[in-house]
This record gives sequence, structure tokens and C-alpha cells, in this order.
Amino acid sequence: MNEIANEKISALQNIILEHANQQREALATDARKEAEQWLSREMTKLERETNSVLADAKSRAEEIHRRQILSAEREKTTEALRQQNRLLSETLKKFQDCLVHLRDRPDYDKILTGLALEAAKSLAREQGALKLKLAALDAAFGERVAAGANEKLGQSRIVFDHEPAPIIGGIWMTINDGRRQINSDWQSRTQETADTLADRLLPLL
Repeated sequence: MNEIANEKISALQNIILEHANQQREALATDARKEAEQWLSREMTKLERETNSVLADAKSRAEEIHRRQILSAEREKTTEALRQQNRLLSETLKKFQDCLVHLRDRPDYDKILTGLALEAAKSLAREQGALKLKLAALDAAFGERVAAGANEKLGQSRIVFDHEPAPIIGGIWMTINDGRRQINSDWQSRTQETADTLADRLLPLL
């Protein structure tokens, strides 16, 4: 009788153990599947974050590169303009120096006379006398220039004004009441040629 009871107990224990083993395997399988699913989700999320970081880094790198290119282009343009301005200033200075050195020529008074005639023609429609002004260094030529210009004009319209003009050479001519003035001095002539010189210098840079 005891043997039969023991066999039943042993059989029941085996059933319980087998059932426990089955549950354990099921739980392990579920846990493994859940772990795999979690890992898959995390890997997907990590991949998205990685791609986002890489895309942002690429965008930043492209922006930095673009700014560097723009900065280099601006610097190149600025340097070209700087060189152009320097060359233009030097050229204008040399041109003005050449005009000043016209004073060393023996026909300098004729050059001033030509400028006076040109100015007088520009003021031909104005009424009254025309006042001729020269630089202080050229005062000795004043009467001669006025007389020469009047001879060419065929009338005594130009009068030499002994008050010197604040110029380094060339002439100023004004109408009697001072409302109009022609500046044909070396500074004015130099500035008038600045645009022409700039147009010629630009292709050289």
C-alpha cells in the first residue's frame, strides 16, 4: 500500500517538474523574444540618431565650407580693390607730377594760354570780363597769358587777377560776378582722368 502511494507521489512530482520545466522554457523563450525585440527597437533608434547626428555634422561642415569660400572670395575681391586703388593713386600722383613739371618747359606760358582759351570758349555766352587766376608760382606769366589769349580771341576780354589761386599749376577762370568758374588746374585735371585711368587699370589686375 505504501509502495503504491509512493509511486503516485513520485509520478505527481514528475508531472509537476515536467510542467515547471515547460513553463520555464516558455518564460525563457518569451524573455528571449522580448529581449530581441527590445534590442531591435534600440538598434533602430540608435541608427536613426546616428543618421541624424551625421546629417547635422554634414550640414555644419557644408555651411563652414561655404562660409570659408565666401570669406576667401571677399578677401580676394577686397585685395583686388586694394591693389587697384593703390595702383590708381600712384598713377594719378605720377600724372599730376608730370603736369607740375610742365612748368620746366620753355613753352609753359603757351600751355597756360591754351588752357585760358579753352576756358574762355566754355564761358563764351557769359557777359562781361573774364578773370584769369594762376598759382602763386606762375604769377609772372599772368599778363602774358591773358594778352596771348585775348589776341587769339580777337578781343580784350580776359583780365589777369593778381590774387593767386590755391592751386599747384594750371588756371582758374571766372566770370566777372563770380557766379561761374572753370577750374582747369592740375588737381582738377588729375581728378577728371581718374575714371579713365581706372577703366584702363582694371583689366591689368
